Amino acid sequence: MGRGSRSKTIYMQVKTLVNRARRYGMSKKDDSVEIRNISIYSTNTYDKVRTVGMSFASWLTEKRNTPVFRMVTVTAEDISSYIEKRLGQYKNGEITASTLKADISCLRKIENLVNHYYGKVSWDIPTERGARREKWGVPKKIRGENTPQRGPAYTKRQADRIVNEVEASYGRKVADALRFCRATGCRQESIADIGDKGVRASRIDTKNGTVTLLEKGGKWRTVRYDPHYQEFMERLTAQAENKESPLFAGLFKDTNASGERLEAEKMREEKKRASRHLNRVVKDAAKKEGMIGRGLHGFRKEFAVRRHAEYSKEVRSLVQSKNRQVLSSEYGVGERKARDIIEGWAKAGRDDKERRRLAKEMDTIARLKLSKDLGHNRLDVTYDYVPRKKGIRPSN
Repeated sequence: MGRGSRSKTIYMQVKTLVNRARRYGMSKKDDSVEIRNISIYSTNTYDKVRTVGMSFASWLTEKRNTPVFRMVTVTAEDISSYIEKRLGQYKNGEITASTLKADISCLRKIENLVNHYYGKVSWDIPTERGARREKWGVPKKIRGENTPQRGPAYTKRQADRIVNEVEASYGRKVADALRFCRATGCRQESIADIGDKGVRASRIDTKNGTVTLLEKGGKWRTVRYDPHYQEFMERLTAQAENKESPLFAGLFKDTNASGERLEAEKMREEKKRASRHLNRVVKDAAKKEGMIGRGLHGFRKEFAVRRHAEYSKEVRSLVQSKNRQVLSSEYGVGERKARDIIEGWAKAGRDDKERRRLAKEMDTIARLKLSKDLGHNRLDVTYDYVPRKKGIRPSN
């Protein structure tokens, strides 16, 4: 084990620790708990831990009036003061509950790294979420209530106006990135990354109407894009000079030509700049159209709302037509459950209570398929995109 040098700045110590933690390409399942506690397995986690660490370092530097001090001198009181500051930002609506909780987890990771590489510290960060809530009053995430700054989904008319405004001010390439997000519901990294995660023409299958994405956690997924964007997808693939280069490279500046080889650190910085640029131009365009505080994520939500409506309508139709086979094959519903829902709907008649119960089950089936289209595997996440309508009313 090494020691943090007295002459090193706190920023350099954070960078060194986080860099040492990288174990890309390795499996958590194959590592012991001790190794997992001091390891980072994906670029997304690396970026988050590094960002939190540098933000904490900046706060400490301001507090101590110097960036030159050892990590082992950081105390539990420092940690609590910083978390109280972030908690205040949450209460002011500046950050979400999820961001606050992620920050605490990142600080816990950094504590483990300090203990392993620099020397013994005790920052008193509880491992369990419940204990963290009890100690600092960390809010419990309430579905649909902790992401107000992202706002609801754009309507089609709103999204059209924003994209047109962006194209008029920033050009077609930036507008096309937004159209791609609307068509696929992709995450921001698919259009901002100039590395492996940046979408390529070779990953767009216009014949079958699908796009293959490499996103969060290094996971591949293939999603059916909105058929209204068929001509757009054909244009994108036809215009791409290099089918294996990121389609939207150079969103932030023209000097980053697609195919240019950059060091990993520079690629991460370029991705961040492109992401900030995209969010800024969308928010500026939305503001001009009278939509304050709305950003890029509204397009992903727009996709989710459309896709949920499509799936809900199809599930309802399959149940009413008693098509158990397609309900099972297309929506992953077990044969027995499919039969019970179909028979239950037929027997419910005018029993509104029973029909509401079955309507909720059908909504769940639609949402589970939607979650996969969004790159998730959990039902609860879909409510952040498409809130459940209060009192789902059964139709005839």
